[in-house]
Amino acid sequence: MNRILATVASLVALITLPAAAAGIYKPEDSNGVIAGYELLGVRIGMSEGEAIAQIKKRFPAGSKDANDRPINLQQSDYVLTSPTTRAKVKAGIRFDLHPQEKSNLNFVKIFVHEGRVWGIWRDDAGGKYEYQKMVSDMLAKYRGAAEIKSAFMIVNGGSIASQPGDPAIDGVHLFEGQCLDFPFIRKGDNDSIRLDPACKKAFGVLYQPQLKNGTKIMASGFGQLVDLDAGRAFMRYMSSGAGNIKGERPKTSDTKL
Repeated sequence: MNRILATVASLVALITLPAAAAGIYKPEDSNGVIAGYELLGVRIGMSEGEAIAQIKKRFPAGSKDANDRPINLQQSDYVLTSPTTRAKVKAGIRFDLHPQEKSNLNFVKIFVHEGRVWGIWRDDAGGKYEYQKMVSDMLAKYRGAAEIKSAFMIVNGGSIASQPGDPAIDGVHLFEGQCLDFPFIRKGDNDSIRLDPACKKAFGVLYQPQLKNGTKIMASGFGQLVDLDAGRAFMRYMSSGAGNIKGERPKTSDTKL
């Protein structure tokens, strides 16, 4: 009897483990639609020059952000530190929308390897948009992406309610391969980059839905579009000792991997 019970338990484990494992992964792109996505006009595989032109077109001189603040677009090299040699390596281009604030916020970072874009990361910490319009625009623009669902944060004056409000959509996301989360994470003045081994492409636009003083808004978010295979190729290149900018002082903060 004990042997039979053990066999049954083993069979149950074989049946349930794959389903449980599947539940930890992000929604997978079964139709190849990520390849057609763009973020701020930038696409994966685009040349560095084309990507720079798209960002400048998106934020022209005299433009303002979602809070009606003037944008003073500043371009610089985006530099990473090799985990093996500690050398500074140019990883792409960084655009600061409010460089006078001198913070790792409100930026666009374009990751480049061999002259081609492998990732774009937009931090929109100061963003504030009308909820329904933004959700409608995202769902129309990124057809095939899965909705990210949560609930409204209720804000009255300077206080936040302890209980969440009605159901809401935070944004959209879609992944190719077995992906655990977004590759790029901002940690204060430094960035963390995680390239999940079984993940190939990642996309997402994620904001905080708020009911602020009775008005529904989307606040403080980010967007990412990443080819992780190309990113891994860049990491191998950097770890090999290639790309050393020969002691030149990096133009951005010392980014940790």
